[in-house]
Amino acid sequence: MPRYLRRDARSGAVSETIARVCAREYARPCEGIFFNSASWGLVPDSSARESADLTLSRNRTHGFEERELGAAQHRCRSALAELIGGSASEIALVPNTTFGMTLAAALVGSGPPGDVIVSAGEFPANVLPWKSLQQRGFRVVVVPCDSDALPDETALLAAVERQGVRALSVSMVQFASGYRADLARLGAACKAHDVLFCVDAIQGLGAAPFRVHDVHADVVSAGGQKWLCAPFGSGFTWIRRELLGRFDPPVPSWLALEGSPRVLDTRQYEQEWRGNARKFEPATLGVQDYLGLARSVEILLEVGVESIRDHILHVHEPLIEWASARSDVRMWTPLESARRAGIISFFPPDVSTVAADLRRERVVFSVRDGAIRFAPHFYNTVEEMERVVGLLAAG
Repeated sequence: MPRYLRRDARSGAVSETIARVCAREYARPCEGIFFNSASWGLVPDSSARESADLTLSRNRTHGFEERELGAAQHRCRSALAELIGGSASEIALVPNTTFGMTLAAALVGSGPPGDVIVSAGEFPANVLPWKSLQQRGFRVVVVPCDSDALPDETALLAAVERQGVRALSVSMVQFASGYRADLARLGAACKAHDVLFCVDAIQGLGAAPFRVHDVHADVVSAGGQKWLCAPFGSGFTWIRRELLGRFDPPVPSWLALEGSPRVLDTRQYEQEWRGNARKFEPATLGVQDYLGLARSVEILLEVGVESIRDHILHVHEPLIEWASARSDVRMWTPLESARRAGIISFFPPDVSTVAADLRRERVVFSVRDGAIRFAPHFYNTVEEMERVVGLLAAG
């Protein structure tokens, strides 16, 4: 029986939908145990197949038409809109999170100078775009983490209330600790104080529910290669409709023009930008990769993100129980389910030895800031975590 269909000792059985989808999309045996979706997710078979088929279709002597490319991009925007509860017209297809956060910085930079608030410990993609605004009079304020090296949301809220704050930018889930932010609380505070709320969602989207309007977001960006299980170089940025006309594309593209086909015919370059988020897309895209992203998101929607979240939390349980019984192991990821998504990180007594032992047994994971970081997804099982805990206990 494929490992994806094995019964879980704790939950009684894998969700029927998860079992069905994994049997269809991940039918080939996996070597070892893959707990590294926070670095890259496993691409479903049908996503890889559709991407490859589109690439190969270009070689047809007859029958390939450019409208297939537009249809693939439309399908991708529509799937993403359903995933996050936004509109397809508010979504720009971009190659990575950094590009999207650069758009957020351009939006904030179109207004008067002021402070941009970020937490210490953030991934560079959520800091460097903001630092580029410093030469224009902005200040990037880095709020220290709390005593557990987790984002201090109380301090972030206090910072938002100060005069002259233009934006708060946070990660949905911290890449190292796995801390899941209370986005609704932070977003409500930003809305109350007329502060733009920007979210780097790459480490949470696909592993936990997320709705842009529930958290009062203004800009959301995520690459697709991690929890969305999509090809490298595929991602998106969502920008609240009311903000689309506030700034121009920092990377001007001829495809961003409302009359882009006419530019080819007339060479009249004085055209208006598109009235939707497509004006921020960087010209020709790797459409085959966005077709893969579309298919992967459709699969996540088929399973249901709530079901995925519940399944992942189940997979965490053996590790939490093992660590709780050990005085020499400290969990870094909060134990409250509302504060976790897919990542679960912990500090063993000797991280180098533990990491080497696990890798010898073909467990795929990452080490971040001296912590072992596991990142199971819906294609993993409690049984796999129990096996890994057995390796930890024997070490």
